[in-house]
Amino acid sequence: MPGGDGDKANDLKERISAFVDEIKKSNTNGSCDVAIKTINLLIRIISQAKFSNARELLVHVRVEGMHIQAADPSENIIGNIIRRVLKIIREEYRELLLQKNEDQVSAMERLSMADVDEGDYSTPFPQLKARVIEAVSELKIELEGCVENIAALAPNYVNENDVILTIGRSKTVEAFLKSAAHKHIKFRVYVSEGAPFYGGHEMAKNLAQAKINTTLITECQIGTIMPLVNKVIVGTHSIMANGGLKAVTGTNIMAVLAKEHNKHVIVCSSLYKLSPLFHSTPQHASFNKFSSPNELLDYEDAELLSKVEVIAPIFDYVPPDLVSMVVTNNGAQSVTYVYRLVKDFYHADDVDL
Repeated sequence: MPGGDGDKANDLKERISAFVDEIKKSNTNGSCDVAIKTINLLIRIISQAKFSNARELLVHVRVEGMHIQAADPSENIIGNIIRRVLKIIREEYRELLLQKNEDQVSAMERLSMADVDEGDYSTPFPQLKARVIEAVSELKIELEGCVENIAALAPNYVNENDVILTIGRSKTVEAFLKSAAHKHIKFRVYVSEGAPFYGGHEMAKNLAQAKINTTLITECQIGTIMPLVNKVIVGTHSIMANGGLKAVTGTNIMAVLAKEHNKHVIVCSSLYKLSPLFHSTPQHASFNKFSSPNELLDYEDAELLSKVEVIAPIFDYVPPDLVSMVVTNNGAQSVTYVYRLVKDFYHADDVDL
């Protein structure tokens, strides 16, 4: 059909542009929504791409991915998904290369995929596109079930008569606690309101509606409540390469107080939030995001505002030594094991997009 390729290209550009606008305006519905929309775009980009080998596909996906990531350099989820897809392309190419040369490759070499020399990814394989799309689609299915898989582990970490402290609203933590309650485990939850954004209000309301004994507290009460709790369970926006967290403001002081009182800090996080970047590196200069000062001060205080600088960071950095355990969709992981997960999920050549 004449003009078919041009129409598809225009449609893809419009979809990318619409997603970029969503990211810039923060109109997305949480991290999972960002991850799913990113992966849908990448599937369309790959399906419409014209390439003769894996090297050209890697360049194409990286270029398009950089355009999407530029909408918000501090949004780790987008970069994580792009890097995961780049790793999938490399893995599928390596599998095809092995199949082609299987007569020359010993059984032991096939077991050690890391030892296979991919060369410059220039060998053409007609079936590469179909295999990559299939593998990326499987990744999408995995992402869609992340929260349910984490929630299913709740009975292993929430015990009868536990007193749990959390902060703000994390959909993953909410599902985790509701799952424990569904198993008829009786426990109590203190929810720090997460000022100045007050996500904890909705979190406390939703837990109370699920018949969970819930109390909403302010940040200044965390130190008073901490001696009474058994464990701290929080969500996170990202897990950095060293096991540190990029989490909602207030999480760091909560983790510091938990360590002072010898309380475990358990993080509920899907593995698509795992980033190969560190807290402060040249590749990750935009670690934090900042909210408008009107969240903290009213416009009626214009005279005061003209004399002060108001900084409202959205995220805290929580060092890895303050985190006890990470509960992921693949099970519980020690913070010290994060470096291995980073190596499994991302290729070293893709860290710097």
